[in-house]
Parts: sequence; C-alpha cells; structure tokens
Amino acid sequence: RLAVPRRSLFEGADTTPETLRGTHRANPLSVLAEAIKMASGLVVLVAFGLARDFFAGDLLALAKLALAAVGIFAVCLLLSFAVWRARTWELTDEGVRLCWGLGWGPFSRRSLTVPYEHIHTVSMNSSLLDRIFGLMALDLDTGAAASEGDASKISGLRAGEAEALRAELFRRRRVAGGRAPAGEKNVSADDAPSSSEEPLAVFSLEGRELALAAASQMSAGSQAIALVALLVNGANQLIEWGLLDVVGRGDELMAGLSPMIVPVVLAFLALALLLGAAVSFVVNLVRYAGYRVERYADRVVVEHGLLSRSSRTLATGRVQYVAVRQGIIRQLIGYAEVTAQVVSAPGEKDGVPSGSVLLHPFIRLGEVDAFLAEVLPDCSGVLGHVELGKLGPVARRRAVVRAVIWWPFATAIFLGAQWLFGLSGLLESAGWLLEPLLIAAGVLSVVLLVGLIVDALSAWGAARYGHTARELVLITGGLTRLTVIAPRVRLQRMEVRANPFQRRTGVATLSARTAASDTDGLELRDLPADAASALLAWFRPRA
Repeated sequence: RLAVPRRSLFEGADTTPETLRGTHRANPLSVLAEAIKMASGLVVLVAFGLARDFFAGDLLALAKLALAAVGIFAVCLLLSFAVWRARTWELTDEGVRLCWGLGWGPFSRRSLTVPYEHIHTVSMNSSLLDRIFGLMALDLDTGAAASEGDASKISGLRAGEAEALRAELFRRRRVAGGRAPAGEKNVSADDAPSSSEEPLAVFSLEGRELALAAASQMSAGSQAIALVALLVNGANQLIEWGLLDVVGRGDELMAGLSPMIVPVVLAFLALALLLGAAVSFVVNLVRYAGYRVERYADRVVVEHGLLSRSSRTLATGRVQYVAVRQGIIRQLIGYAEVTAQVVSAPGEKDGVPSGSVLLHPFIRLGEVDAFLAEVLPDCSGVLGHVELGKLGPVARRRAVVRAVIWWPFATAIFLGAQWLFGLSGLLESAGWLLEPLLIAAGVLSVVLLVGLIVDALSAWGAARYGHTARELVLITGGLTRLTVIAPRVRLQRMEVRANPFQRRTGVATLSARTAASDTDGLELRDLPADAASALLAWFRPRA
C-alpha cells in the first residue's frame, strides 16, 4: 500500500462543511509535537557538549543531561503552547485569514489575508513525528515574496480536516475566478463543498518501477563526499576530545601505511562510493514511495514520500512551463522525470526549487506526451510534432573552449601552491599529508577536465530549439538533459544577445523568462543568429 496507494495516505475521518466555518486553532496535539521538535535539537547540542565527560567515565554527566532535557522540554512546551494559543485561521469571503501574535508588548497581534484567487499551489506536508501524532500542515503559496515565511502556513490539522480544507480552498478559488469546470454550475462561496468530486486521471508507480526510479536517480558521488566529510569531522572531533592521538605521529603512520597506501586509498574510495550509492538508493526510495498524481478539472494533486509525507496541489492555469529531465542513467534506458514550474516564492523546499512540482518521477520518454495529455492538456501534443533545429560546428568549438579555458589558470595556481609549500618548508614538515593531497588534486583536476569536455560535447550534440504555433521548445544539457515546453502565453520576455566573439562567428544566445523565479533550461547558447531572430519574431506580439 505504501508503494502503490489506492487512496491518499493523508485521508482520514470525513470532515463536514460546518467544521470549516468559524475561527480555528491547531489541534492541541500539535503543542506536544512542536515542543518535542524544538527540544530535540537543543538536547542533542547539550549531549554533544557533555560527550567528552561521557567518554571519560563521568556518570554525573548523564544526570546533568537528564536535568537539562527536562528543563529544555518544559520551556519548549510553554513556548509551543503560547504559539498555539496565538495562531488562528478562518475562511472569510475575501480569502483565508491567518492571525498570530499575543497582542501585548512586542508581540503585537497581526493578520494576513490570502485571497483565494491568488493561491497557486497548496502543499500538504507531514513529517515523521507529525505522522505519529496524525497531524499535517498546509502551506499556501501565492508566489509572493519569501518574507511571508510561515505566516501563510496552517499547521496542526488532522488528516480529514486538512484534505477538506484544501478542497474547499480550491473550490473557493474557482468561485472567486468566476468560472466553474465543464459540467459544474457556478456556485457561491457559502455553498457546501462537494465531497463526490472524482479525479479525471490517476497515475502511480508499481513496485518494480519504484525501485528503478530510485536506482536510476542515484547520486553516489555526492553521497560519498558527504560520508567522507562526516568521517573526517568525526575523526577531528575525536582528536579534540583526546580519544584519538595522531598529533606528531603523521610520519610514523604514513611510514607504516606506505607499502599499501594505493590499495587502501582505492578500497576506501570504492567503499565510499558503494555506501554512497546505497544511501542514495534508500533516500530516493523513501522519497518516491507512495507516488500518486490525480488530475481534477482545475488542479493537479501530487503525493509522495514514505516517512515524511508530501502532497502538493497546483492550479493548472498557473503552470509556467513543463520540464522533462534525464540524468545519464535515464538517458541510457529511455526514461525521464517530468516536473511543472509554477510561480513561487524564491528558495528551496526539500532540496529542490520551491516552484518545481514533481509530476512523474519515472516515465518512458515516448509516453510523456500521453501523460501530459491526461494531466496538463495545455502542454501536450508538442514533443512528437515540433520541428527542432541543431547547433552548428561553431557552437561545438565554443563549448569545448568554455570547458577547458580554466585549465591553464588552475595549473598555474597548483604549481604556485606547490612552490610556496616547498619554499615555506611545509613539504618537509608535513610532507606525509601535503604530498598525497597534491597528487590527488592533480589527478582530480585531470578527471574533471575530461568530464567537462565530455559534458560539453554531449550538450552540443543534444541541444535543440524550435517552436509550434503556441509553445517554445528548448533542449539543453549534456550529462543531465533538460527539455522545456513553455507556452507562448507564459513567456514574459525573450532576449537575443551576442558578444563580439559570437557576432564574429554568426551565433547568438537566446534566453526566455516566465513569471516563475526558476529559469533553468530557458537559455540556449550559440545557436545561429538567423534562427535566434526567427524565434524572436515568433515571440513578438501579433495583432
């Protein structure tokens, strides 16, 4: 059920329309949940500070930690109760009214009204601790400045209450916009919400597809670097605590390891990559588990996540463009990830741009058009019919030059650092550490140079540009390939620019912008100047 949920994991007891009327506070259980969240981090910091006494065998440190934990939790419980008492929400005729503040001293009472028609997306999230208490939060995104912060968030909702509130928000948004979906009569904001609305299309991942999606999105390298950094920090902390004594013994240790230094380093790197791949696979599996997307008349609901659950609802009329992304593994097997870009506050959520909404994590490239026809019809029927142009040989040469132009400067810096180390005597006193690091840096720079050249050639070979009567299509990227479908009505600006070197070779850079803050994939370098001018002419307003 977690891998392929037949129903939303957020669903709970039904909520009647009457329960949404009036002024509301979060569920009282949220006081305890928030207190635990606040206290846990502080208790960990205290435990970390007492770690040296623990390892020294001081049992009194355990009593100190227990007393500190009780005191911290009591203070956090009072703060959590004060926040719970001060925050309220209410559905009014104009929008959602959120109030916070104690109303005395510096904690003045404040309120924020979010108009229904300005809501672009509604994110419904539940962390692992919140799921234990059966709570979740709604985050209303209007695309306004990031200064709104938590002011536009409604926390501490029960499952049925959160689902009913989300459906009611989009119903009132539809009413405020003055239109209703096909087959539905226009209603007023006071009419009871319909509980019988069924999705027009539903997609999910089977168990095998879920495993392949997690495996094909692995980032073993970045996870391995994180593990190595964690190991180094841990060793450094043990040295500071006096539990690991290597000060002044560097030459002795390296003399003992020198006969086997190469096999040990290679084995360590292989183990780090293996562990990184395993961690990445598990993280992706937990992230994609329970994936489900439902399309309604005016919105799309995407839900996924095993431990920390996430469900985002976006208004279909607010989608700025669709992006089809392929990593190197997915390029080889013919699969892709499909996301929709919406207007959102700048920043990131869960490591991805806040305006990026995952539509499908793992789909065959040939099935993207059919999927979009069911989920976002306005962006469908493009990939199989658009005529795309390629970049010329000039673009290939310029791409390779951009990839290697840093090499002479990096080599000069590397040789200069080596000379300074020798001049200052560091190579003699700490040669056991600096020499392996310098060799590793030289090897990594060569590997990086080769990788950048391969990526530049791959990006040149894959780059495409074109348009239909209503959509702009750009394909960019090498090892990570990105295909963007941008409706012409969503493009706010298109620019063609050329520096002196580009003008000399007859190429230009095309960049487009939408209302979304993220512009990834909306720029293409070194396409023929006449093709760039043709795209600019296509974009210009027509009578």
